Amino acid sequence: MKTIFTTALLCLFYLLPLTSFSQDLISVEGLVKDDKQSIPAATVLLYSGIDSALVSTAMTNENGQYNFKTKSGSYYIVATSMGYNKVNSKPIKLNGEKNFSVPALLLKETSNNLNEVVVTAARPVLERKADKLVFNLDATPSAAGLNALEALRKAPGVVVDHNENISLSGKSNVLVTIDGKQTYLSQEEVVNLLKSMQSSEIESIEIMNNPGARYEANSTGGVINIKTKKNKADGFNGNIAIGAGYNKRASSNNNINLNYRKNFFNTFGSYSYNTNKWEQNLLIDRVTPNVDNRLYFSQRNTDTSSNKSHNFKVGTDFFLSDKHTVGFLVKGNIYNREEDSFSRTNIGGSLGQTDSILRTPARNEGARKNFSYNLNYKGVLDTAGQELTIDADYSTFDGDNDAFYQNRFFRPDGTFFKNGQIYRSFAPSDINIKALKADYVLPLNKKLKIEAGLKYADVESDNNFIFENQVAAGWLGDPNRSNRFKYSEEVSAAYTTFSATLGKLSVQAGLRAERTHSIGTSVTMNEKIDRKYTNLFPSVFVSQNFSENSVLNFSYSRKINRPNYQNLNPFMYYLDQYTYNQGNPNLRPEFATNFELNYLFKQKYSVALAYTHVSDVITQILLQNAALNSMYQTNLNLASDDVVSLTLNIPVKITKWWNFNNNIVAYHKQLKSPNLNGFELNSKQFTGNIYMQHNFTLSSSWSADASFFYSTPQIDNALNLKTFFTSDAGLRYNFPNKNGNLKLGVSDVFHTQKPRISSNLEGNEYTLKQWGTSTSVRLTYTQRFGKSTVKSARDRQTALDAEQKRLGQ
Repeated sequence: MKTIFTTALLCLFYLLPLTSFSQDLISVEGLVKDDKQSIPAATVLLYSGIDSALVSTAMTNENGQYNFKTKSGSYYIVATSMGYNKVNSKPIKLNGEKNFSVPALLLKETSNNLNEVVVTAARPVLERKADKLVFNLDATPSAAGLNALEALRKAPGVVVDHNENISLSGKSNVLVTIDGKQTYLSQEEVVNLLKSMQSSEIESIEIMNNPGARYEANSTGGVINIKTKKNKADGFNGNIAIGAGYNKRASSNNNINLNYRKNFFNTFGSYSYNTNKWEQNLLIDRVTPNVDNRLYFSQRNTDTSSNKSHNFKVGTDFFLSDKHTVGFLVKGNIYNREEDSFSRTNIGGSLGQTDSILRTPARNEGARKNFSYNLNYKGVLDTAGQELTIDADYSTFDGDNDAFYQNRFFRPDGTFFKNGQIYRSFAPSDINIKALKADYVLPLNKKLKIEAGLKYADVESDNNFIFENQVAAGWLGDPNRSNRFKYSEEVSAAYTTFSATLGKLSVQAGLRAERTHSIGTSVTMNEKIDRKYTNLFPSVFVSQNFSENSVLNFSYSRKINRPNYQNLNPFMYYLDQYTYNQGNPNLRPEFATNFELNYLFKQKYSVALAYTHVSDVITQILLQNAALNSMYQTNLNLASDDVVSLTLNIPVKITKWWNFNNNIVAYHKQLKSPNLNGFELNSKQFTGNIYMQHNFTLSSSWSADASFFYSTPQIDNALNLKTFFTSDAGLRYNFPNKNGNLKLGVSDVFHTQKPRISSNLEGNEYTLKQWGTSTSVRLTYTQRFGKSTVKSARDRQTALDAEQKRLGQ
């Protein structure tokens, strides 16, 4: 750790004086306005007058002013803003002067002729950029009233399976970040967090299959970044959203965002309160692997769950000067869940023969509190763009899960036979995370740039699982199933990237080094696993701009995925006497190598060819315990996972009022493991899925959308998933004053979200079907208030960008 930090620090201080090599640049200044006032946050593009190549981009400040730094030559400028037609400047000739003033660029509002349907400043549903695909949620009325997990199901290439595991283009272990900040939560806790967020809080979902060295190395399956909405006006402004839904049971989702910006500070905050109820049904038919005495289990399980969640965010940025800003941010999530379930399992010599019936009513109650605190600094050190950002973070997570199970056996005629196991469990979990990171940007000149950064994260986790059996005298602790597990992890990281522009060719090369020291201790069993390892993670990005309408991109990266904290915990969670979940303290990290070739045409049509190889694949899998006649879910390391994928993004404009986007993903996946539960796994599958999003502009006030997702059979770990499809629809009405809207959304219109699953592992025979209240109707009212002139609140990435994904599962 000391070696990495010392080397990186020396690099940072060594690079500081290199700014003196920057060549003298000309300052190009100007103003963007309409016929009444200047326009803040307008987009301004600087193009070469020789070949129309894009040279630089800028955004106007609160006074409508912009500034470029460039060298001598011929140029022209294009300015645009939402609600206005774009405008081009006259040709500009720079001949070495220090400053050049461009005549004011006058924007005119987009006309809205009532005799025809006109889309005014409409954002496309999908935007393909060089390194990511952007799914603009606010352009999708059918997403209104959904929680963030449900909205994520609509994102192209993203699959949320029956166990709510998130995969991207066939790759699992996806890193989910919010506003570029890692949550440090496990997959399960990320899912719970997404369930507590509402689509009205989300601006867009960014999908990155192959992130670079600046991003956390802990992202073998890619990165999904959820960008939340921000209040952007000078002065006071905000918005409020009130929603209600029905899916056999009523739900509500409500949130408010407030922002006040004045002179030297910006204060912002948000709060949401959501209640949801749903039902989940599970059907499992399985055969025990015993050769001499095979038993057949036919299990039917129904869960009825409800949750309440509170989310809040409050922060302030202080502008010490035009170039230096300090700020703090506090975020919190409080989530409470209640679940009542009933399981009926027929047991016999065949699926048609029942010798006994196991009935298991159960009650689960869970409570989670997650708070994070951030102090940050951003400094623009010179006019050439030299920047330094520093973030210090502290996060706490307190969770508890209490469960009660009552197993009773009945004869085939329904008469009581005997009591099975009656037990209860308590599982408190406490996790504390401290992190510190610094990022430095050094432009050497207009075409060369160096970035570097350091990060240190420290995680302490304490989990206690208390298991008790009911006996004649009352409740008696079970030392064979109870366990206290402690886990600590330190990750030290340093990275550097070098970017260069050579004509129309752009190159970025990066290297990230991470050292990990983890200790997992079973206090109860007096067992400890101590691991230390250091790894290098290179990345390369090459972009060839053939013209304004034709861009070819190539990327390569190496990534790591460390086990989730709770997956290492050997606790056992029961569904009934014969079905349970168990952790694995022997899990190793997995490593992925990623390649992607992407071609972008006219900034909207794209085709991407990608290959990913993962070794020591961390896999959630269903297996059978022959000794106990039980089925259990656990996590194991498989030998390898290879995925080759082809992705097409094709937007189509049929008429002035009808547009639709097509996102097509085809991939071949192969999983290998020479010895999995005593058998060899070599599973292959070609899978294709298509996501279509139709948008209809019915008038200046009314719009609608409809989406459709279809997937051919696929493999997921040691599972086969059959073909499935789903469809959503929505309608939106914009109020005449443009300060609010009303949205009606219907999800899973045909009630087809019913995963059908079977095992692809020899000796592990079962079929599984799962369905729930996925069909719902939601109505959401949104009202904006305050000033509407746009000025973005400062966005940032905290030091907690990698660990919270892995809190507890």
